Amino acid sequence: MRKNDGRLIAVMALAAVLSFLFINMTQKGTHKELVIQKDRAVIKRVDLGKVTADTKLTIDVDDGQMVIVYNKDGAWVESSPCPDKICIKEGRIQKPGETIACVPEKVLLTLQSAAKEREHDAILR
Repeated sequence: MRKNDGRLIAVMALAAVLSFLFINMTQKGTHKELVIQKDRAVIKRVDLGKVTADTKLTIDVDDGQMVIVYNKDGAWVESSPCPDKICIKEGRIQKPGETIACVPEKVLLTLQSAAKEREHDAILR
């Protein structure tokens, strides 16, 4: 290893850490919207900024009922009739871009930035 290789590695590591911190710090104050889909159709949109307490939503699925809980901080699946319960084990989603998918029941929970914060960064024709 050459003399400047260590410096280059240190600069790259510092840039990676600073990028990670910047991304995490800018997302904490974002307004979040929970989008719940079943069979690719949006069945409910919830502005989490307006939620004051834990709220349970029961969805009828092919094998029974799925219970989704959400509050101002995020959302999670409390119970599901699916065999592996992977959607329950995923835990809570809290940041925009995170998802929970229950493949056997065809249900998808996604956290997005609220509509008023979403802007087009480019428009192509």
